[in-house]
Amino acid sequence: MIPITILQSAAGVRPDWVSRCMTSVAGWSQRQGYAYQYIGDELFDWVRRDLRTKLGERTPILADLARLRWIESELAARGGLVVWIDADTLVLDPFWRVPDSEHTFFGEECWVQPTAEGSWRAYQSPHNAFMGFTAASPVLGFLAYLSESIIERADAAHIAPQMVGPKLLKALNNLAQFPLMPEAGAVSPELLAEWVGEAGPAAACYGRTTRVPLALVNLCSSLTQTGEAVQRVEQFLARYGA
Repeated sequence: MIPITILQSAAGVRPDWVSRCMTSVAGWSQRQGYAYQYIGDELFDWVRRDLRTKLGERTPILADLARLRWIESELAARGGLVVWIDADTLVLDPFWRVPDSEHTFFGEECWVQPTAEGSWRAYQSPHNAFMGFTAASPVLGFLAYLSESIIERADAAHIAPQMVGPKLLKALNNLAQFPLMPEAGAVSPELLAEWVGEAGPAAACYGRTTRVPLALVNLCSSLTQTGEAVQRVEQFLARYGA
């Protein structure tokens, strides 16, 4: 077994309930014997000053790049396997262990949403709310370089929030076929509403995908801006004891 380090930061993430998610990750890390590192807004110090100036308050984009640079630093200092987990991720299975047989892996979300035609569809794709690398990874350095290059060349007024995050991973995964961890998923607002309320078409759509049980789930704080959305998250956290 190689040493595993878990990294988290609540930089740019402000909802009160996020701290409860982070507590679940810290407790799980301790249970499994993983090292656990947390930083706040100093996460953004891992991004070059000129890029921080260019993006201004576009903190989600800054965080997508900063986490890669922080992982590189921790790998150089610690070795082993370094795993990033978004602050709004809740541990559902405290006994689940991070696989350590891959030099690179990402979480895999099953994103359920309605289509324009009124039906429902589940989109399965990689996400960077959960990802891990060893020093042997050929992906980490390239991903950091490519993310930086995209930000340098992009129009700051029109760069999409997920351009160097999930959108970039999805495009690269079509070619590279990264190792993905479906146990580390993400839940859409429509599916979460049915998980805490009455099951309906979103839950039925998810059920047809034959997914493995979730060990960790990203609750997508950026999509919980309304009081109703926050209430659903609070209900979910209460149900799972967080």
